[in-house]
Amino acid sequence: MKYKKVEPANALGYAKVSLGTGDTYAEGIIDANGVEIVAPSTELFVTDITDARALLQFAHKFLFVDLDQGPVDSALFATTNGYVFAEPFRSGLALVQLGDDRYFYIDTNGTRPFKETYEHAETFHDDRALVYTNNRKRIIDPHGRTIAVLKYDQVNLYSPSRWQVTRIKGEQYLNGFVDLDGKEVVPLIYGEIVMYQPEVERCIAGIKGKFVFLDENGNVAIPVQYDYASIFSKGKARVRLNGKDFFIDPNGKEVLD
Repeated sequence: MKYKKVEPANALGYAKVSLGTGDTYAEGIIDANGVEIVAPSTELFVTDITDARALLQFAHKFLFVDLDQGPVDSALFATTNGYVFAEPFRSGLALVQLGDDRYFYIDTNGTRPFKETYEHAETFHDDRALVYTNNRKRIIDPHGRTIAVLKYDQVNLYSPSRWQVTRIKGEQYLNGFVDLDGKEVVPLIYGEIVMYQPEVERCIAGIKGKFVFLDENGNVAIPVQYDYASIFSKGKARVRLNGKDFFIDPNGKEVLD
């Protein structure tokens, strides 16, 4: 095999490949038969392959490339217009940005299904996306229709099924969660939310000077209120309870160091 690495192929058999190291490191794409559809190049990075379409970074621009027409002439990348920023297609739409710092969505034909632009926007997941316009936070569907207006000081994606929402009162931050339709499903009772870890489906939350672990929906997964808690590393997290430090697994069971 001439490639240094071949990543797992997608459902249509397309896979990212790489060869070389350092200044000679190059990425490309092969099909299910091992044919080079995008020849490895030191000038590009393969950001994503969704179905038969790839998102590439070439020089300082992002390009969407169709893979189902046979090998691509990569010499055309230099003269093809691209985006300042782009994310992969999800729910049939891709989030992109041109030089005016505004975000918008395109469909698989490269056209804009709705004309609105945004100060901030997210990639769609489960047919929902968070967008900001004039600091107004909304959840929209793939038709650009408003599903909910979120009247919180901060909104951040927490997990595939939840957004973390925050209200700020002076120096106090109160955090909770809304679902994909903007319904508040966990009240704003937490003073701190530490990074959600999808590999263990757990997150640390601070409440009244103590710490608990939440699940992917923002519900309490480990109800013990610890005096201290760290994120999970190699399947275990260090906690402190009643002056004792020890490790737990994602279910709250004590494990060896």
